[in-house]
Amino acid sequence: MVFQWFAAQETSRFVDYIYEAGDNLQTSEKAQAFLDSIPRPLEDYIDTYVDEYYIIQGLIYGYDNNSIKAIQSFNKALSYAEKENDYFNAGYAYIQLFRELYDPSVDNSLALSYLDKAKTCFETCSNICWLYEIELIKAYMKYLDGKTIETINTILPNLGKYKAVLDEDAYIYMDATARLVLSYIKIDSVTKAQSFYKEFKTTRELPTAPTYNYRSFSTVINLEFADYFLREQQLDSCKFYLSEVRPDLIYLDKSYVMRYYNMCVDLNRGIKNYDMSDIYLDSLRNYEDEILQTQLIATTDISRSMRLSEDELKTERTKRKHNVVLVLILLMVLILSSMVYFVFYKKQKKKLHKVSSEVDTLSFVRSNNEQLALKMHGLEEYLKHLKNEIKDIATENSLEDQKTRIKNLYTDIRVNSSAIIDKGEGHFDLVNDLNSRFFSEVSKLHPELNKTEIIICYYVYLEFTNKEISVFLNSSIRSVESRRYRIVKKIGFDREKFTLAEYLCSVFSDKVNIDNYNI
Repeated sequence: MVFQWFAAQETSRFVDYIYEAGDNLQTSEKAQAFLDSIPRPLEDYIDTYVDEYYIIQGLIYGYDNNSIKAIQSFNKALSYAEKENDYFNAGYAYIQLFRELYDPSVDNSLALSYLDKAKTCFETCSNICWLYEIELIKAYMKYLDGKTIETINTILPNLGKYKAVLDEDAYIYMDATARLVLSYIKIDSVTKAQSFYKEFKTTRELPTAPTYNYRSFSTVINLEFADYFLREQQLDSCKFYLSEVRPDLIYLDKSYVMRYYNMCVDLNRGIKNYDMSDIYLDSLRNYEDEILQTQLIATTDISRSMRLSEDELKTERTKRKHNVVLVLILLMVLILSSMVYFVFYKKQKKKLHKVSSEVDTLSFVRSNNEQLALKMHGLEEYLKHLKNEIKDIATENSLEDQKTRIKNLYTDIRVNSSAIIDKGEGHFDLVNDLNSRFFSEVSKLHPELNKTEIIICYYVYLEFTNKEISVFLNSSIRSVESRRYRIVKKIGFDREKFTLAEYLCSVFSDKVNIDNYNI
C-alpha cells in the first residue's frame, strides 16, 4: 500500500516529496489528491496509519494557511495516535497544535499545555531529537517575548549537542542555527547573523535535512535581513533580500506574507516607485481577502460538520432511547411472566400436594380394606361355625344336654368374640381401620396421646358416655374417667371454657365429617 511508504518516514519527509513533485501552485492540490485517493472508511484501508493521515492533512491545511481545519486535523490525528499508543505521532500532533495556537499577544495556557504533553510523549518513546526540538521551541518563545539575549544564551551553549545528531536528524542543528541568525539580526549584530547564516546553509545538502523546513527557515531569515536593511535605509540590500523571498512565499506563514507585502510597499515608496507600491498594496488587500475567504469557508465547513455530528448524535440518542424503552418493556414482560409462572407454580404445587395426599390416603384405605376383608372373612367363618353349632344343639334330644351345650356356647361366644376383636393389631387398629382420617388428624395435632387415649377421644367425640366407653374397651368406668382426666391434662386446653367433648368438636368438626365414619 502506497500509504505505508511514509509510515516508516518522518512526516516532513513526505511533505518534501509532495512539494518537490510539482510547481508551487499545484503542490497543495497534489498532496490533497494523494490523500483523497485513499478509499473510505480509512480504518479499513490504512488501519494503524490513520493518525499519520490526519497529520499530513493538517500540514497541508497549514501550508494553505487554513489554521481552523489544520487544528481540526491535528486533533483527529491526536485521538487516533492516543488510541494506538503511538507516542511519537501523538507528540508530533501536540507540537503542531502548539504551533497553530501559540500567539505571544494572548493567553497561551492551552498552547503551552500541548507543548508539555508533547514533551511527555517524546520522553515516553525516548526520542532525543524531538526533546531537543522542544528546547529550541522554548528558546524561540523567549525570542518572541523580546528576550533575545536570553535566547542566544540558551541555544549557543547547546549548539554542540545539536550538531552531534546531524546524521540522525539535521533539522535540529538547522533550527538552532536559524534561531541564532534571527536573534543576532534582532540585536543588530548583522556580522554574527551572516556568520551563522553560512553555518545554517551547510545543512542544506545533508540527507536528513528536510527541504521544506530548510526553505521555510531560509525565507524567514531573508525577510528579517530585508526588514533590517529597510530600517537602516539600505534599500538596495533590502531589495536583494526581498527578491530572495519572492520565489519562496509559499513557505511562509500568512503573517510573514503580509509583512512581505508591507515591506514591498514601503521599499517602493522609499525609491519613489508609487505605481509598484500601489500594486503591492492591492496584492496585500487581495491576499487578506483570500485569507478571510479561506477562514469563512473553513468556518462554514466546520459548522456543517458540527451540524452533521449533532444530527448523528441526535439519531444515536433516539436509537438509545428506543433501545432503553425496548429493554424496559422486555424486562417488564419478563417480570410479569415470572410472577405468572410463580403463581401458577404455587397453585400447581398445592394441587400436587393435595393429589399426593389423596393418593396416600387412598393407598392407606385400600390397604385397610384388604385387612378388613380378611377380618370379615374370619368373622364369616366364625358365624358359620356358630350356625352349625346351633343346628347340632337343636338336634340334641336331651334337654339337660342342650342347656349344657348352650351354656358352653355362650361362654365360647364371649371368649371368642373378645379374641376376634383383640386379634391382630388390637382394638385401636380395628376402629382405626374404619376411622383412619379422624385418628390421623388427632395424631398430628396431639402426638403426645397414646392409642387407647385416641380411641377414648373418638368415643367422646361421638358423644358416648363413660359407661358405654367402658363396655367397648372392656374396662371399668373408673378406669375410663382416669384416662379422660389424663387426656385433658396432656392436651392442655382451657377447662373453664370447654369440656373435652366440646373441645374435640370445635377442633375436628371442620376436619372430619363423622357421617363418613360410622361403624
